Amino acid sequence: MRRWGLALALLLSLGVNIGILATLAVRQAAPPDRPIPLRPGEETAEEPPLRATRLADRLGLEGEQRRRFLRIQGRFFAETVRLRTEQAEIFRELRRELAAPAPDRQKIEELTRASARAHLGLQQAMVRNVTVTRGILDPDQERLFLDIISRLGPPPGLGKPERPRRPFFRPRRLR
Repeated sequence: MRRWGLALALLLSLGVNIGILATLAVRQAAPPDRPIPLRPGEETAEEPPLRATRLADRLGLEGEQRRRFLRIQGRFFAETVRLRTEQAEIFRELRRELAAPAPDRQKIEELTRASARAHLGLQQAMVRNVTVTRGILDPDQERLFLDIISRLGPPPGLGKPERPRRPFFRPRRLR
């Protein structure tokens, strides 16, 4: 009798495992519902950023006002992604030049000017985005929009630096 129970348990276990593998195989073979973004957080070219869609929902935008808002935010997103990518490449190049055995002073100056231009471009894009967006919102929506963006922190690489990490091991204090 024990052998039959063991055989039945083994058969059921085998069935469950085959079911799991079949589900995974079907899932791998099925095309995705929408194109997969290139990087985490990056949206496809056809769709506005998810944050912008959520913000439009929160502001209660509908119809043409919503379409204009999402178009503005989509352009802002594309421009800032380009500028941040450019700025990150400039930083990498600057670090390489500074770590070189014989740093080229002229190249370092050019890279710092390019970094400043990229930073200025990001700031100008943000100012344009806020002013244009405020122009399409009614007073209540504008107040809510300004409240939301005032609570947002600066993007990585801009604004105040991150807090230094606490050491894993803290030495004992002397008494």
